[in-house]
Amino acid sequence: MRPMDLLYAKYNRHRLPPFQIETSIWRDRDRKFVLKKALASDAVGHLQRLHEQAAPIRHSLHGDRLRLPEVTVIDEQTLRFDFVEGRSLDALLVSAFLEQDKARFLGIIADYLALLNSAFATVPVPVLTEAMRQVFGLASLAELDGLGPFLTPALVDLVFENIIVDGDRHYLIDHEWVFEGCLPVSFVLFRSLFYFYEKNEAFGLETWMPMSAVLDRFALSPETVRRYREMDEAFQAYVFGRERCYRYKDRYAKYAHSVPSLLETIEHQRQVLRDYHAKIMQMQASVGWQFVQKTGRLMETHFPTGTRRRRVLERILRRLLAFM
Repeated sequence: MRPMDLLYAKYNRHRLPPFQIETSIWRDRDRKFVLKKALASDAVGHLQRLHEQAAPIRHSLHGDRLRLPEVTVIDEQTLRFDFVEGRSLDALLVSAFLEQDKARFLGIIADYLALLNSAFATVPVPVLTEAMRQVFGLASLAELDGLGPFLTPALVDLVFENIIVDGDRHYLIDHEWVFEGCLPVSFVLFRSLFYFYEKNEAFGLETWMPMSAVLDRFALSPETVRRYREMDEAFQAYVFGRERCYRYKDRYAKYAHSVPSLLETIEHQRQVLRDYHAKIMQMQASVGWQFVQKTGRLMETHFPTGTRRRRVLERILRRLLAFM
């Protein structure tokens, strides 16, 4: 029997123990699938809730504009998800940025916001649940005044990288964080923008398109952003702990690679080398390259390196180039 190929693995050991899971992508012949496993017995309940949450999310969806991959329970500690081919909204935004296309960049964000508002059942008035208090630090409904419409249930994972586009279909590939209650659609938009900008800060995204300008364009005022930052900080504390004792991914922390991650990186570098070699072979087959090679061989035959004739030829060539 042909063994399955491991393509990718990520271990969330930087979270608090009840939320530590492994996510891996496998290929069995020509079919890919995703496995999510609890890394310890403490996280089994979290994994089971992940499976249970699919039903209320599907119930909240309108039509088929946004879909969820099918999920299968393998055992108490393992879930299997169908793999979705396509490109994430995150990748599409990066592409627009690299091509310096501001209109397309803003259009993708606008389409994303329209998708959130049309694909889900929303409510105009929120419900304050115990989860909203514990997870997001909300003390009263007054803190959400004027911030509707609201998603129900409260989905936190609707960020750019978790929505895959395949033609005219959209898939939510991760719904790990779902809570009873309501969240503003604009809070989800804020989180998507905040973490997208944080991830791409080093590449000049902020200089090209300031985040403040994007927030303003989509009616996220400084006061709303401040409130959403506080809500997200409370959520991060819920996942990683108040002291962030499990969170190693700080800006100046040393990055830790798992063995599967290293294998994936090595394979990626091998593929880069294979692509580079293929380009070299393609270049060598070109007429221009063959001309350069023939010219070089003729020079070595009639003007050998180190000879007086070669030095005279090089002086002549330098003078000719100076007049060009």
